[in-house]
Amino acid sequence: MERTWFVVADQSQAQLYKVKGTRLDPELESVECLEHPEARESNASNSGMHFSYVDTDGPSHEEERRFIRQVVEKLKRARERGEFHKLYIAAPANFIGKARNLYGSALAQTVCKEIVGDYTNENARALTKRIKKRQWLKN
Repeated sequence: MERTWFVVADQSQAQLYKVKGTRLDPELESVECLEHPEARESNASNSGMHFSYVDTDGPSHEEERRFIRQVVEKLKRARERGEFHKLYIAAPANFIGKARNLYGSALAQTVCKEIVGDYTNENARALTKRIKKRQWLKN
């Protein structure tokens, strides 16, 4: 299998995995876990507030943007070093949308699939089962 990474992320954490094995029988090997507790704390402190509009410029959103930039920069450096040639990303839609705007052409060419959903609470074993069942690595 060509060097492949699988990233599972949300606004406050990202788990980067190398995909080993084959497409039909993949195995995930943890590369790194990135965490951004400031985004988590900011979201938690705002969770009890009710607004009639969505504040997209507040401190929690800036923390999210900062973390997404950090994740994308990490992926760009890893791609430049040849650590992967194919990239799969599983994250909520807002993360994927913001990350996509930061990819740049070289990283964008490595993205094989963007999977919308929050899988950050699943361990490598559960993710591997999900990958096999849904055949996410098929392309």
